Amino acid sequence: MKQLNIFHTTAHNRIAIFFAVITVFFMSNPVLANGLTNAKTALETLQADLKKIVPIAAALILLFLAIGYAGRYIEKETFIRWGIGVVVAGSAAELASLLLKNS
Repeated sequence: MKQLNIFHTTAHNRIAIFFAVITVFFMSNPVLANGLTNAKTALETLQADLKKIVPIAAALILLFLAIGYAGRYIEKETFIRWGIGVVVAGSAAELASLLLKNS
């Protein structure tokens, strides 16, 4: 039995048109964002603080995981899973701050 692809193309076309309209709308109104200097400074401050806090928090969480594993409160598999996740999150935050630094 042959499956009809009419719905897929119709839905795809509607989605593409919707995103095109939204993109054109936001491209034509950048002047409206000029009054948001307070929000910009607040977000830049938050970004700078997160660049400092995330690696420190990752190191502390890794330390607590090591203490929990040494005290046999958590199993080896749990320690490895959480440890790898914490290391990846801390490294990703540090790499993002290095790569996206404004020169």
